[in-house]
Amino acid sequence: MIRVWVWREVDYSGEFPVDARGIVVLPVLGPIAVRGRTAQALSDSLTHAYQKYVTNPSIQITVLRRILVSGAVAKPGVYPADATITAGELIANAGGVAPNGNANRIQLVRNGQVVVASLGPGTVLQNSALQSGDQVFVPERGWMARNGGYFLTAGLSLTTAVVVALLVRR
Repeated sequence: MIRVWVWREVDYSGEFPVDARGIVVLPVLGPIAVRGRTAQALSDSLTHAYQKYVTNPSIQITVLRRILVSGAVAKPGVYPADATITAGELIANAGGVAPNGNANRIQLVRNGQVVVASLGPGTVLQNSALQSGDQVFVPERGWMARNGGYFLTAGLSLTTAVVVALLVRR
């Protein structure tokens, strides 16, 4: 995907998919080959092409990467992300770690290798830039971690009741 921003021209601006052949279809211009071109070179080319339709066009191009976010997040899916987005920001875009999610065991899959790290201020994963094709997976917390508080509270309450009963009998 690429994001094209034409100053003061919302009809020409937006996010546009690039097909497998490296072709993007833009408003008014139609199909444009983008494979192998830098964002600056594409911007220069589009500025020239849009001069037929816009007086003194100012164009900004952002290359977007496709990143899969799955697991225990509020909105799993494929997200377009620019080069500056970090794993932490992408998870936030996906609605954040779900209540049953484990923020301490997040998996980043890149080129077949899996990196497991925690998410939080100052962590490597929080500040890691992402690449096209990366996958971010947030696992669920274990059963005990999700339910242990309930059983611990119930166990303490039962223990307290037994101790009180024994003290009252004396």
